[in-house]
Amino acid sequence: MAEDDRSQDIDQLADRQSKLEEKLDQVLDVLGKITGGSGGSPATGGGGTAAGREQSVAEQVRAELAKAEQQRASDQAADEDKTEREQMRERLAKLEEKPPQPPQPRRQRVMWGSR
Repeated sequence: MAEDDRSQDIDQLADRQSKLEEKLDQVLDVLGKITGGSGGSPATGGGGTAAGREQSVAEQVRAELAKAEQQRASDQAADEDKTEREQMRERLAKLEEKPPQPPQPRRQRVMWGSR
């Protein structure tokens, strides 16, 4: 009895695995068509191999990661440039010429000292 249950479980797992493999092949075919790849599954005559599809997907992932890293670096450089410009504006505002104070009257200098 236990062997029958195990064999049924194994059969169910095998069926499930084959269905998942079919779905994966379908997804890879769609990805190949979207990205303009030449490969389809060997059953559809595309001539692509699983290793080739994995490699092309890996290359696409690497390209997207490199693109994201480049975008992040350019955003960071833009933020740094903006911060630097703001700091320079603040420093320039501090350095602008201020109108001179009127001279201190002599009586104030004598009574309380110079400013």
